Amino acid sequence: MQPLFRLLILLIVTMQSVHAEVNGRWLLTITGSDRLEFGTENLAGGLLIPWQSELEFTIKDGIFNQGTGSARLLAEINTYSRPEDMFACEQVKGIFASNSGQSFSTPHLRYQAFPMLGKVVGDRVELKPFLEYPGNYYAVLYECSTSDTRGSFWIDRSPRVARELGKRQNAQVKTSESGYSVSIKEVKTIPPGPDID
Repeated sequence: MQPLFRLLILLIVTMQSVHAEVNGRWLLTITGSDRLEFGTENLAGGLLIPWQSELEFTIKDGIFNQGTGSARLLAEINTYSRPEDMFACEQVKGIFASNSGQSFSTPHLRYQAFPMLGKVVGDRVELKPFLEYPGNYYAVLYECSTSDTRGSFWIDRSPRVARELGKRQNAQVKTSESGYSVSIKEVKTIPPGPDID
């Protein structure tokens, strides 16, 4: 009986030391950027969109206490062209309609702030941001144009609608004597997802 009692005391001390290491106020910052483009492998123009999500939470006595999350698009949006100088691209204002039928001005971020649940499991913390499906995402509208004669090939070969995991893109094409232009509306998911360990 006595060795078992010692083992239980040792386990309790070990658990308390692990909890002591996770106790406190925590900030998890997730930073990234997305390359949004319209085009083909050799002919494309688009934007580089940087974003940041921050998750703050408190752990007291080894128990997840409270948590909040926030997200934002960063100001340093850059344009690019492949090949260089062929396309002139820029972010523009527009209207985005969500699946629920609501309309928003772009750029639009679905959740700028959201609550967060979580729990401590051993020496890990499992975070559960309270985000409805499909999670957090942003919507932007941008335009790319060119007067290069390869513009017709660019327009013909580029997909009108791109559907990938976490990405939706719609494009409206305009052709005139002065060249070719496309207005692209794009939706992209960003972290956090439903679970973070």
